Amino acid sequence: MSPFHLQTAGRGKMQIINYAAWIPTEKAPLEVGTAPYPDLGADEVIVKNRAVAVNPVDWKIQSWGGFGLKYPTVLGEDIAGEIVEVGKNVKALKKGDRVIAHALGMANGHAYGGFQLYPRLKAATVAKIPGGLKFTSAVVLPLSISTAAAGLYLKDNLGLEFPVLKKDVPQQIRDVDATTEPGAWTLVDVEKEKTKRPVLLLWGGSSSVGSSVIQLAVASGYDVFTTASPANYSYAKALGAALVLDYHNPDIVAILISLLKEHGAPVVGAYDSIGSETTVRQNAAVLHALGGGKIATVGAAPDGLPGDVKVGRIGSGNIVSQEGGVVAKKIWQEYVAAALEEESFKPAPDELVVGNGLYYVQGGLDRQKQGVSAKKVVVTL
Repeated sequence: MSPFHLQTAGRGKMQIINYAAWIPTEKAPLEVGTAPYPDLGADEVIVKNRAVAVNPVDWKIQSWGGFGLKYPTVLGEDIAGEIVEVGKNVKALKKGDRVIAHALGMANGHAYGGFQLYPRLKAATVAKIPGGLKFTSAVVLPLSISTAAAGLYLKDNLGLEFPVLKKDVPQQIRDVDATTEPGAWTLVDVEKEKTKRPVLLLWGGSSSVGSSVIQLAVASGYDVFTTASPANYSYAKALGAALVLDYHNPDIVAILISLLKEHGAPVVGAYDSIGSETTVRQNAAVLHALGGGKIATVGAAPDGLPGDVKVGRIGSGNIVSQEGGVVAKKIWQEYVAAALEEESFKPAPDELVVGNGLYYVQGGLDRQKQGVSAKKVVVTL
């Protein structure tokens, strides 16, 4: 028996035993034990979990504490599996669908945490995946999709145009770069080929979030100028980045300012997927030199930034709670499944599988804490 909860049965004749990798108290190691089989809301689904991915927030919660959580609880935000129950208001999903989902446990409690066999999920952040796509590959996406979308599309952040599916692009718009890999495509209006596309500045293009930012921004009609280490230049380019520069270069800010001025296209803002004080200030310096603008960052805004630069902090769950949930609807319900099906959006980065079973989740947190480059730590279930 779990030290946290008594084992309970699922609905119907068949008994279902749920297990979770619990964090029992603040800063404690994970412990695997039974967990209640979850209730089901009208706008929710329950999934038989097949794979989970680890994000930096998971080990930061365990190492640092805080985050306003009540213990014991279940961490984890990236899941992939098969739907076993569907709420009465959910029409686009059905039992048996293979899906990925952004688990919203931090905001809603342990039943919604990803590191368990049967998580309870808000249907607003669930999307079907193609039959040929492995759970281990697809599970790298959910949190990065929500985080990228919150920064790109919420009006309090960058407020950019929503992405367009490749199949929905009008005939006068075509792919002009036949050398890119399948899925890395560019929207260009043939009647306006001489007009350069607006530019998004992205810090951290090879990160998990940065990988989704590049793909979503390109599908939304923007060129992406990003930073990465030289080892990941080709990775970021394959996802659709127009320009990749070395963030280690001590002159990176001056180089970006010069290149963007010479390029001449409008810069719609900056997305900072690193979120350190240094990277926020670097983005701010570039935008200030170009006349100001907005930064969306996963970190906090430091003091003393130029007055013509505004900073919005990204919360991945905000796409559900803010602006009537329109961003979650546009991205999760209308774009993700269709884009994966037509292969215009690809799972990235590649998975790094560290084990099978909930007992390997703690090792996954430890591995992610050590640092990974252009990879995402995954545990199969």
